[in-house]
Amino acid sequence: MSPAVTASSISLQNILFATDFSSCSDTALPYAIGLSRRYDSTLYTVNVVPEELSDVQPPDPFYLRHAAEKKMANLAELELLQGIKHLELVKEGFVSDMLSDLINKLKIDLVVLGTHGRAGIKKLVLGSVAEEIVDAAPCPVLTVGPQVSPKLGAELKLRTILYATDLVHGSARALAYALWLAEQEQAHVTLLHVLKKPTDVPVENPQSRKETALQRLVQLLPHETAASVETEFIVEIASPGEHILKVAEGKNADLIVMGPHHTSYARASTHLPWIILHQVLSHARCPVLTVRD
Repeated sequence: MSPAVTASSISLQNILFATDFSSCSDTALPYAIGLSRRYDSTLYTVNVVPEELSDVQPPDPFYLRHAAEKKMANLAELELLQGIKHLELVKEGFVSDMLSDLINKLKIDLVVLGTHGRAGIKKLVLGSVAEEIVDAAPCPVLTVGPQVSPKLGAELKLRTILYATDLVHGSARALAYALWLAEQEQAHVTLLHVLKKPTDVPVENPQSRKETALQRLVQLLPHETAASVETEFIVEIASPGEHILKVAEGKNADLIVMGPHHTSYARASTHLPWIILHQVLSHARCPVLTVRD
C-alpha cells in the first residue's frame, strides 16, 4: 500500500453534509452527526439554492433563499447537534460547482448525502448532481439510501463492514478506509469479490478462477493490518450488484465500502461499473462509502 493511503494519512476533521431538506436528507443527517461526534469533526451542513431551474416561470429566487435559510436555522437548533462543532451554510449557484468549491475551500474529508434511489441512474438527492459528487469528489462520499432505516439518535455503531472490489488496479485507497474504520470501531471486515457471469468465468473452469481471485483478494490485505482487524474473504460467481446486497444483508453489514463508478472511457480505471454502484446505493440497507482511486 502506498504512503498516500496509509492509516496515518486518513482523518475526518471536516465533514460536509449536503441537504435538500427532504426526508432522504433527514435519514442521512444522524450519520453525519454521529461521525462528527465520534471523530470530533467540524460538521458543515450545506444547502445550495440552485440556479439550474428548468421551469418556464421559476420561483422567486429571493423566496427560495429565504425559505432555505429558515429551514437551515431550524436544523441548526436540533438537539442532536449539541456538543459538536457545526456550521450551517446556504449558498446560491450551480449545485455541483458550489459543492465542489466548498469541498476544496473547507478541506472536506468526507461528504454525506441521502439518495432517493428512484429508477434511473441520476435520480439521487440534489438532482442529477449527486452522481457527479459521488464520482468526482476528491474525498470519500457516504450515501444513505432509501432502504436504510432512520436512526433514532446519532450514536455511531460500525460492527461489520463489507468491502466490495473487482480487484482492478487502484483499489488500495478504498480498502485503506475500510480497514481504518474497522480499526477505529473494532469492526469485522468482509472482503468480497464477485466474478461476473459469463465474461469473467470460463464455463469449463470456474473453480480455478475463483481460487485465483481469492488469492488476489487475500494479497490486498496489508501485513500490518492482518493481525489487528478481524477479516474474512469471499469470492463468488454471481450478478455483482445483487450479490453485494445479498452478502451485506446476510452479514448484517453496518457499512458497505466500494470504489466509484466507471466513466464511459475505456482507458479509465474503476472498481465497479456505475450501474452496479447505483444498484447498491438504491437498495442497500446500510450506508455506502465510495472512495475514489
